Amino acid sequence: MDAALFLRDDLLRSTGQRIWGLTFTLYPDGKFNIEYDYNKPEGYEETDEVITGDEINASLDEVMNKRDGD
Repeated sequence: MDAALFLRDDLLRSTGQRIWGLTFTLYPDGKFNIEYDYNKPEGYEETDEVITGDEINASLDEVMNKRDGD
């Protein structure tokens, strides 16, 4: 998984294009093939909004409090 994330980040940095899928095939003879998918998933909306850790924790706390109150 770390290698796939590295490839994703490195391709974005070096080409300016984001990959949305990656298929890695390893053959019995040790050769391999990597295929990238540059198609954005249908319905995905990119935003510059950033959610902070504090906002996430506040939302999770709210969910937990509602669950515990039921």
